[in-house]
Amino acid sequence: MGEWGRTTLELIVEELRQPVRLDESFERRVMVRVRRLYAQRRRHGVGGWLGGFTRVTYHPGWAAALAASVVAMVTLGVMRSRPAGVATVSPREPVQFVLVRPDARSVAVVGDFNDWGLNDTALVATNHQGVWSVTAPVPAGVHRYAFVVNGKEWVTDPNAPRSAGDDFGLPSSALVVEDSTK
Repeated sequence: MGEWGRTTLELIVEELRQPVRLDESFERRVMVRVRRLYAQRRRHGVGGWLGGFTRVTYHPGWAAALAASVVAMVTLGVMRSRPAGVATVSPREPVQFVLVRPDARSVAVVGDFNDWGLNDTALVATNHQGVWSVTAPVPAGVHRYAFVVNGKEWVTDPNAPRSAGDDFGLPSSALVVEDSTK
């Protein structure tokens, strides 16, 4: 087929399919270098690859010393990253959640303070003639929460302000817990 009517891509593909012709001495030069590298590696052992050491010995005490120094460095790094005298866990304050629902069979409290009840961490309220309540330790800060009635109905707290955004596409209530130690 002549040059006319062929696309540039077809011409490139045809060129790339041509066998590569190397200088006759190429293989010989490559093999000489490979043999030299192999001979050097055998002469210097593993240390030759690690920067010129001719002999490397291992001792169990060195491993223990290395492990201890790594632990010490990590510990010092963690201690330096935290200001002195600052608690790493925010204090928890007791908070009472109350919902009046005489028709409910069960009520649970879920929120960002208990991972939204994942892995059975929902706070289960007790029924007192239709008044459901539970007291739980909640970390100081601003939180979102909701009640789950009968295991499926998501209800905001009628006695608390609504949070700005929706969680899981459902409305939630806002909760501010102040640190009583300050």
